[in-house]
Amino acid sequence: MERPVIRPAQQVLIGLCLDCPEALSLGGVDLGALAGHAARLQVESYLLEALTPHQRRLGPEATSWLGEMRRNVFAVAVDNLRRDEELREGLARLDAAGVPFILLKGSGLRAERPGLAGRFQCDVDILLRREDLGRAEEILAGLGFAVDESYLDRAGMLREHFHLGYQRHGATVELHWDIDVESPAGFTERLWERSRRVDLDGGSFRVLAPEHQLLVACLHLSRHAFCGGLRWLADLKLLLPAPPEVRERLVEEARGWPSRAVWCPLWLLALQGVPGAEAFPDALDAGPAERRLLQPLLNALLLEEPWLGLPAWRGAKALHAWLFSDRSLFSLLPAAWGEGVRMRWGREPSPLSD
Repeated sequence: MERPVIRPAQQVLIGLCLDCPEALSLGGVDLGALAGHAARLQVESYLLEALTPHQRRLGPEATSWLGEMRRNVFAVAVDNLRRDEELREGLARLDAAGVPFILLKGSGLRAERPGLAGRFQCDVDILLRREDLGRAEEILAGLGFAVDESYLDRAGMLREHFHLGYQRHGATVELHWDIDVESPAGFTERLWERSRRVDLDGGSFRVLAPEHQLLVACLHLSRHAFCGGLRWLADLKLLLPAPPEVRERLVEEARGWPSRAVWCPLWLLALQGVPGAEAFPDALDAGPAERRLLQPLLNALLLEEPWLGLPAWRGAKALHAWLFSDRSLFSLLPAAWGEGVRMRWGREPSPLSD
């Protein structure tokens, strides 16, 4: 008797979020595990979009799960609307006071794509000019918003970071003056020069140019070392395929940033067969052996799960060091495994032999 094929829920989840055709069949998948991963990683809206057109081919258990996801995604959409309404006055006051801003990341995506109403979002990110930050803070403080100092106090954030969070009634707006602690000369000026206006809910908002949306999405994912970042990778997939002129401008902008941090997310999408990702140059600074190592490590980190006994936070630390340097991944992972593992194995860990 032929044994049933068991498909890892983690692999299927990544495939569904990236709209890979082979993932649409749920045969051999533990739906309970798949549902748990999807809820934990807050990617249910992506799964719902991928699976709904194929609902008639799904069994009763999967159909019931889709119904539960619809309720969950609707609840997220309602929460998004509540937060948007809470922040609407603050953004309107900034606009009325002549403080321009650009919607970043998920906020920019939702502004251009009404179909993403149910995409999970915990805050609204906006980019200000550095000289407008003080005025923006005064306006928000006057409306009852309080600065979030849970990570660093305000002075520390201004000195060591690139955005401040302001909260009111559980709604948070992050005021960015850059997209990283230190960006290339002239970069923020180009963000403003190439930004575009889009209409949303009767208003007009600025969003980044397509090449800057791609760049910011890649850097954001790499800055977090892909850890728990499946939702952000699925966001990046939405920006593809990109026209040739956008790809050319991205290549130009990428020269001022750590190369691996820009190209690794796009390389992974191309590896997963996401249409449009293969059109970018394969500029990832990694040899064949490192690439073999990267794919399973990245997949584990996207789900924030251990890999070959390596806790996710340790793997993320090693990957972050690799992404933002020219060091070899093989020189970073042994330290991540730790002395205890090396002593137990009696040699350096060799993930490729597993």
